[in-house]
Amino acid sequence: MQGMYCLIISVRAKGKVNTASLGKIEFEKGYWLYIGSAQGTGSTSLENRIRRHFRNEKKIHWHIDHLLETNAKIIEAIWAETSEDMECVIAQHLEGLEDFIWGPKGFGASDCTKSCSSHLLYYQGKGKPLDQIETAFQHLKLIPRRYSDIKPITR
Repeated sequence: MQGMYCLIISVRAKGKVNTASLGKIEFEKGYWLYIGSAQGTGSTSLENRIRRHFRNEKKIHWHIDHLLETNAKIIEAIWAETSEDMECVIAQHLEGLEDFIWGPKGFGASDCTKSCSSHLLYYQGKGKPLDQIETAFQHLKLIPRRYSDIKPITR
């Protein structure tokens, strides 16, 4: 399956994270949103990419892996099937809303070709950002689903 996703991450306390390529970045306590895409098959399929983010044991490779290694926890993943590259479209749409601001410059966006400052956003609204994310997906004609909708791996 191909598509894009948004991880809703809870950072429990303000702190610094060493991301290697971006150096040390300070993260405020609160909700952060990471937008990603998966257009491959096998280990790079949408469902396997999302499952990887939820695993505790994994090779640290991407910026988001460094953040999730600290006092941050994914509380939900919203995803949609699409063969179109919608990662930047969602990031820019959410940043245009009042409750979201760009995260650290370049975070998750080192290969971005659409001028995104970041593919990580900070949520400064009240409550959880889940409804606003699902509405953004629908606005862009995507059908939002939640992590729990991904069928478990059968072996």
